[in-house]
Amino acid sequence: MSLNIKNETTHELVRQLAALTGQSQTSAVEDAVRRRLAELEQQRSDDELERRRRIRAIIRRAQQIPSTGRTTEEIMDELYDETGMPR
Repeated sequence: MSLNIKNETTHELVRQLAALTGQSQTSAVEDAVRRRLAELEQQRSDDELERRRRIRAIIRRAQQIPSTGRTTEEIMDELYDETGMPR
């Protein structure tokens, strides 16, 4: 299996990384890709945690809305006529 990169800047960056780490170019690329993937997975996880936190906050606010004691059907009947048009 091969990867053919035709970008001189990328080649130079890989050479620099390999020289600084003492790794082969292949190992340097593999390590860099693994680190970036881990970073993206962590970001995805953090984003998911934030999304869940925001959803829980919305649920808490919704639970604080006082109940009118009316059913959804009663409310809809008040707002819309029998053809579904607003009253």
